[in-house]
Amino acid sequence: MEELQDALEDAQYVNAINLDEGPRPITAWEMPCDEEMTRWNAALMKEWTDSPDMDQLPEPFTYEWMMHSSLGFYLFATYIKETSHDYLQINFIEELLRWRYLRGQSRGSKLKRIYEQYLLPCPRDELTKQPIRPPLLTIEEVDLECTYVKPPISKEELRQLALEHMDDSCRKSAIGFHGRCYDSLMNVLEDYLSRESQAETVEISLDGNTATEDGGEDGEGSTGNGDDQQDESDDRNDDDDGDNESISSNHSTSAMSQSKLAGRALSRVPKEIFAEIEMIVLECIRLRHFDDFKKSGEWKKFINYLWHRDKKISDEDFFLMRVLGRGGFGLVTACKKGTTGTLYAMKVMNKKRIKAKKSVQLALNERACLASVDSPFVVNLKYSFQTKDDLYLILDLMTGGDLSFHLSQRGRFPKEDCLYYASRIMLGLQALHDKNYVYRDLKPENLLLAEDGRVRITDLGLATQVTPTLHGAAGTRGYWAPEMLRRNEKGKRMNYDQRVDWFSYGCVVAEMICGCNPFRSENALKFGLSKASSKEKALDYATLHMEPSFESKKFTATSTDLCRKLLQKDPKQRLGSNGCEEIMAHPWFKDLDWEMIISDRAKPPFEPLKDINAASQSEIGTFAEDRNALKLSDEDQDVYEDWDWTSQKVFCSEVIEMLIYERDTGKPLIPLTVAGSCCCAIS
Repeated sequence: MEELQDALEDAQYVNAINLDEGPRPITAWEMPCDEEMTRWNAALMKEWTDSPDMDQLPEPFTYEWMMHSSLGFYLFATYIKETSHDYLQINFIEELLRWRYLRGQSRGSKLKRIYEQYLLPCPRDELTKQPIRPPLLTIEEVDLECTYVKPPISKEELRQLALEHMDDSCRKSAIGFHGRCYDSLMNVLEDYLSRESQAETVEISLDGNTATEDGGEDGEGSTGNGDDQQDESDDRNDDDDGDNESISSNHSTSAMSQSKLAGRALSRVPKEIFAEIEMIVLECIRLRHFDDFKKSGEWKKFINYLWHRDKKISDEDFFLMRVLGRGGFGLVTACKKGTTGTLYAMKVMNKKRIKAKKSVQLALNERACLASVDSPFVVNLKYSFQTKDDLYLILDLMTGGDLSFHLSQRGRFPKEDCLYYASRIMLGLQALHDKNYVYRDLKPENLLLAEDGRVRITDLGLATQVTPTLHGAAGTRGYWAPEMLRRNEKGKRMNYDQRVDWFSYGCVVAEMICGCNPFRSENALKFGLSKASSKEKALDYATLHMEPSFESKKFTATSTDLCRKLLQKDPKQRLGSNGCEEIMAHPWFKDLDWEMIISDRAKPPFEPLKDINAASQSEIGTFAEDRNALKLSDEDQDVYEDWDWTSQKVFCSEVIEMLIYERDTGKPLIPLTVAGSCCCAIS
């Protein structure tokens, strides 16, 4: 019977991850009655008034508060477009928000379109002489929101500015904007446009060839010309560039810098350049539409969804599908959120096992780190909650298996794959370092692929905040940095910081290139056993004293140089010691389009099969019931007092994805069941 149950769960899981039909919720939304809504309103207001940052946060239920939410912005923008022909101003705001997400050349191109479509007068039809308005745009993103910034002037002053600067009959701009702020903005933008136009004609002679600049940002635009194509049948993993490869030739550096400075004019326009006009346009939109919106069903829909967002979540909100793996404290299982149909991974950790292994602080560290890091290069936390016996983490579902599995299948990766994975892993580590965390467990087994091949760092159980006294080996032997193993003259472990992660990163990069970690190889074992009595001590000795060799059949001069600099024994000399920008600038990455990588738009080089990229459920096994398990005291439970957490961004994204699906297909999803007559149904 167990085998049959496993087969059914396997089939359910494969079917779920292969469906491309949009959200598939399986339970109705539970919505509040009058009493519940009143309590929630009061709690929300109290939370705001008690906040030490109250003056810098929008007051609940106001226009600014609604626009600060991606869900509120989506519903309000949709309402305007469905009930009014006056869509240009809200589309202008949407385009500004999109522009701020972009980098490099694409950022400059978007800004030019904004200028031409919204800030210049509408062109007129030659026959009818009627203005040709920019097309109506719909929101396709799930994370578009207006970041709240408290206006530097009073509400009344802002209102007067909006009345003075906005005029539908004005022909100076498509959005009806004019006046002092408009003139000032246009002068600045036209100056940038003039420099951009001049840069387009600049050509540089580089080593006898003519090249046109690409307009990307420093270190972020592609510098490749497409000539260094990888021949996957070649036995070499890297392009044979030799020792003379560099970012640019010395004799042309000055000319290139001058041209790039000019050619990047539009991509370098500061984000705050639109602050004043955006503030005024948003106020105009408020004056025209917000009061009517608050009387509409869309406003009630928004409020009801937010009540549900703040409602306590539990294991009953998720439906289990298939066990994917087993950790030290419990199982990782694929699951589906009932109300939205979104697929996630559920990591369960048993409190008694955590206590038995004296790992309470590790569990708390993992939860805190996951909640603080929001990066497309790290597996993100969506929800966390608990029961009397277990802790739950709801995470991104990565269906493509881990990098170790694919490396074992393919032997080693071609350069294109190595570049893609190495760049994303680097940015994931930097995201952790930016929050003052050190990861400490980087290895291919902890690098998971999504269904489309995007790789992310996972398993933050050993991540911890960096302190002046941080010491002790943590992670996996052979990936440890030397400073984790060193002791001072008194025999005590040495302190370390985030630089240990760059050593582990060097091990992983080398392993992707040649198929083997330099410090877990036969050479390392042989080297270590000459001085150590056990395999474990041998690997440690090799880490401390061996200088790895990089065979020319698999490594080129540039890849060898990169790995040597990452595997420096001295952390002060290690590449990355001053941040990932040092690594990004290394010649091995010279052909990488950093703009596409950083914006998460680069297409993965390899797409895993849409199948079960995990061990069978029988191999994973279960945890045997321990009749002599420790008892949990009130103090043991109190330590998890702040465990419960919901990502507001994730919740809104789930709902918006549903709403976009309904809008695009005309197919309503599961309707609401309303507990009281006071609340509208969300449909």
